[in-house]
Amino acid sequence: MKNVEKGKIALLIMCKDEFSDVKNIIESLSDIVSEKIVVITGNKRVEESGECKILYYPWHDDYSAPLNAGLRLCESEWVFRMDFDEEIDKNNIKRVQKAVNLRGDVWAYELSQRGYLPQKRVEFGVKKVEKYKSYIHAVDDQCIRLFKNDPRVFFEFNHHETLYNSLERANLKYVKSNIIIHHWGKLHMKEKAPYYYEIAKDRLRRYPEDMQSYYYVGTSAEFIGKVEESYQAFLAGYKKYNNEYYKIPLKHLEQKRRILNGRFN
Repeated sequence: MKNVEKGKIALLIMCKDEFSDVKNIIESLSDIVSEKIVVITGNKRVEESGECKILYYPWHDDYSAPLNAGLRLCESEWVFRMDFDEEIDKNNIKRVQKAVNLRGDVWAYELSQRGYLPQKRVEFGVKKVEKYKSYIHAVDDQCIRLFKNDPRVFFEFNHHETLYNSLERANLKYVKSNIIIHHWGKLHMKEKAPYYYEIAKDRLRRYPEDMQSYYYVGTSAEFIGKVEESYQAFLAGYKKYNNEYYKIPLKHLEQKRRILNGRFN
């Protein structure tokens, strides 16, 4: 086990050239975090004030490697990971603090990353949510972002990096929380979506035995309008794993295919 500062929280953020957005996140969490680690994968150097630990890491189409490098710099007992295009409100900051103060055998907390959309899209997972700023439609993704600083816990996969696998291999307990992170990335997905689609396909090539690889090809293909390819990815995942995980998006896409083909019954 690492020697860590008990009860302390490290903030871990990765960005490319969006350091001004990162500073806003750091400021919002200044009351509860004792460490700020920023991993920068772009070419632009930033003015370092000593407030943050800055790590420059070359980008190679892999989200896990830079995050794991930043993780190795953390000295606090807990790590709270956020993205540059996210924010957290005061109520959820209190929930983060409360979670780390609880005693017990919990090693990590699952929370909701609420990705807002400018308008309702006919897309799997979109729902109406409590209004935040001017947005009422979003997709809630469950992910682990608050976890103990433990060498057995690390990020895996080049795309849609995750901690679940390492936690489960080490038999470490994680639980669902009521913490919500507000995510703005989907508002600007139009220009980024083709890249995410390509990197999702690369994940499937690298990790064909991971159940979620087919899922991410399916969701990213649908986002850029490749409905048939999205359907085939979900269908392949369902046939391979026979898992309920794929049933709902398959039903959604079957309906979408009928509409596109002019068949409404």
